[in-house]
Amino acid sequence: MRRFLHSILVLTNLVFALGLLLSYLSVYISPEKFWLIALVGLAYPFLLIINIFFLAYWIFRWKIEFLIPLVAILLGIAHLSSFFQFPFGKSDLDKDSKSTQVKVISYNVNLFRLYSWSNKPATHKDIVNYVKQEKADIVCFQEFYITNDKFSQADAKKAMGMNAHIDYIVKRKTNGYGIATFSRYPIINRGDIKFENTANSCIYTDIKVGKDTIRVYNIHLQSLRLKERNLKFLLNNQAAKNKNQTMDEIKDISFKLRDAFIKRAQQVDLVSNHMAKCKHPIIVCGDFNDSPVSYSYKKMRRGLNDSFIQAGVGIASTYSGLMPSYRIDYVLNSDALNAVKFNSPKLEYSDHYPVVVTFSKR
Repeated sequence: MRRFLHSILVLTNLVFALGLLLSYLSVYISPEKFWLIALVGLAYPFLLIINIFFLAYWIFRWKIEFLIPLVAILLGIAHLSSFFQFPFGKSDLDKDSKSTQVKVISYNVNLFRLYSWSNKPATHKDIVNYVKQEKADIVCFQEFYITNDKFSQADAKKAMGMNAHIDYIVKRKTNGYGIATFSRYPIINRGDIKFENTANSCIYTDIKVGKDTIRVYNIHLQSLRLKERNLKFLLNNQAAKNKNQTMDEIKDISFKLRDAFIKRAQQVDLVSNHMAKCKHPIIVCGDFNDSPVSYSYKKMRRGLNDSFIQAGVGIASTYSGLMPSYRIDYVLNSDALNAVKFNSPKLEYSDHYPVVVTFSKR
């Protein structure tokens, strides 16, 4: 019986070790070619934890099988830095105090909760006050929303008191939805990168900081667009009244995941190709809707630094919704800029948390 249980544990460990190894491939294989690998990449944190558990178990039992999870973990050790950072070897803000400091905030504001179906109070005043308290120099909002009767475009510009680059995906007489970049520094050029058949978008803004020009990409990659019934099913299985309904719900969510993975891959290819032609230092702010172990993150980060890896400490989670352990909002930067401070405060003004980064110009 002991041998049988031991064999089952070894087999189970092998399955999860293989799963962890497959998750590493998700950063290299475009979901357009094989979207299921992206789903395995999404499971990376859970696969890692399970393998760590097996590693501790085999060591405690003093079994040679500890090599199975150890090898699987070590082969992907580089991915750990995207999820967890030790407080050692970080840039010192005081040492860079003589250089030009630029504070950047990236924030998916969830329409400022101005939508009619919200059962929570609107948050535009809270978010504007927070930005002012932080004394941010550049602010990138995703899911930016204005409505003439509560918070118009004129109200937003006046409240922010900064130069503005606003691009609407949907614009009506009384309201508008899109993406917005605000800057204390002069805006000398602006443009957008069109995504087809989606409510997501990307804009770029050239900002004059001293004698230098920095290009800021403000991006919101493809969302899952889960409906209320999908969320209820995932959270408490409310839709699973019978096997047929359960299977229908699983299929619906799977198709939404597939479509989102594929669209994100297409969108990030467009943006990364555009960035490759840019001659200025770059800052990328945005909601990628994807984890650090993903094709989207890997492709977007090519040639850039992750501000969390440069200046963050501990675990950074930027989403307060269904999977709060995930970091899906990012601030990336060129080598010409050095992240010296990173923070993602757990504010309750949105379903996302802001990402706040202070840069020094090298």
